[in-house]
Amino acid sequence: MENKPEINEEIINLVIARLRTIPQDATLSVGNNEKDAFNAEDLIEEVRNQTEVGKQIIEKQLFYLRNLKDLPIAETYA
Repeated sequence: MENKPEINEEIINLVIARLRTIPQDATLSVGNNEKDAFNAEDLIEEVRNQTEVGKQIIEKQLFYLRNLKDLPIAETYA
């Protein structure tokens, strides 16, 4: 079994900054049932501790950010 290296602290801080933009009263479901619902602070702790859920959140956030570069940029008309 291969041990993956710890995730770079800068990436963790970036993901945490994005998670802080989630409204405090919002919950996100991770998995197939209600007991796997997390609020933003729960997710931040998962990311900090690099749990399986935290790693999934990091992976999804990085996927999103990497794909932003492929979006067309709207032209600005003066």
